[in-house]
Amino acid sequence: MLTNPKNNDNHSFNIDRFYKKYLKGPKIFKMREALEPSYIPEELPHRDNEIKKIAGITACALEGDVPPSFLCYGMTGTGKTATIRYVSQKIAQHCEKNPPWWIYINCNIVSTPYRILAHIYNTIEGKEKIPPTGLPKDIIFKKLLGLLDIRIKNTVCFLVLDEIDILIKKREGNEILYDLTRLNENLDSCRACIIGISNKLRFMEYLDSRVTSGLSGQEPIVFHPYNANELADILIQRSRIAFNENVLDQGIIKLCAGLAAKEHGDARKALQLLRKAGELAERKQHKMISESDITKAQKDLEKDHIVEYMLSMPLQAQLTLTAIHLLMKYGKGHIITSGDIYETHSELAEKVPGIKRLTQRRISDYINELSLAGIITASTKSMGHYGRTKLVNFDIEKDLVERALSQIEKIRISGILNHKPIVLLTDKVKIKNSVFRKLI
Repeated sequence: MLTNPKNNDNHSFNIDRFYKKYLKGPKIFKMREALEPSYIPEELPHRDNEIKKIAGITACALEGDVPPSFLCYGMTGTGKTATIRYVSQKIAQHCEKNPPWWIYINCNIVSTPYRILAHIYNTIEGKEKIPPTGLPKDIIFKKLLGLLDIRIKNTVCFLVLDEIDILIKKREGNEILYDLTRLNENLDSCRACIIGISNKLRFMEYLDSRVTSGLSGQEPIVFHPYNANELADILIQRSRIAFNENVLDQGIIKLCAGLAAKEHGDARKALQLLRKAGELAERKQHKMISESDITKAQKDLEKDHIVEYMLSMPLQAQLTLTAIHLLMKYGKGHIITSGDIYETHSELAEKVPGIKRLTQRRISDYINELSLAGIITASTKSMGHYGRTKLVNFDIEKDLVERALSQIEKIRISGILNHKPIVLLTDKVKIKNSVFRKLI
């Protein structure tokens, strides 16, 4: 049996005492899930126009007819996915017989043609019939066509591709979108409707013309960012469901809404901020959420968002960041130049399978991107007849960088987080891509 041993140190943490105090303390939350982005309330404030347009397009599904495929655009946190899920629930309520099927695919997670087809098939089956890898794609496609006709029959199957723009970053993206938009040409009884959700307004410009014709049956539905007053209405609605009475006042709601409005009207961040503040107040055994809880919650979330941003960067940008991190980690007092970063990136590229070396110009572009993101500072300095170079330093906590890089699979598996750059070694020298040990 595991126990928490007694410790005479007055500063030690007693987990048993903490849990007992927590259970006896004031209750902040009534239903904390209501502050999750995935929660769909009875009403969606300030999305009437978008709901009206989507309802108009999809209404024919109530009679078993197939709506045209369409796209939804808007920045993160503008309610695109929530609105689609809201409409799907309403359609189900009004369909007495043969309600439509809704299959959601997050293309940030399920991003290859094989996995997309397997995900659709396994969702309909309710269990994993298609393995994650191993079968030819055309075989899965034929199996899926048969399953759609046999299982879904004479009704509509909505395929919602969330973050559809992720697919275009991959070679096979246009291929799978073409296959999905042409499903109805190969089905006998079932009919499919594709709904794409994207954060990028210029997404269609990167599509193959064959795919564009299949997705342009309707005008795209654009979701505009929420303003501070609209965010406040959303938070008031959710807080009534999520919190017990008298745990927060209107000032806290307005503060949360104002902070989120500065972040491009992102409702997700507003909800995350309010939930985080509630959890901080709960841990401190406070009866109400205070402004200091909001301030602390915002700082914590900003750190999480920075890590999330670093994890979403292209691998070459992550490798450039790794080069800077290693130069900083092992070269205390060493002035980091763009040339050092280029040399270290070249070393790391040899350790990661499938990664090619970049030119100094491309490394300079990545340094600029990291600087614009606020992760590093990069100042240009003249070195006389040696030319101009960038002097680089971190603009965020080093621990955040280490935490993010340690979560990247290719970097973690390659073991390069413990690599000491050659430029920092006093006993070695690099001449024309070859490393030699100094003899003197």
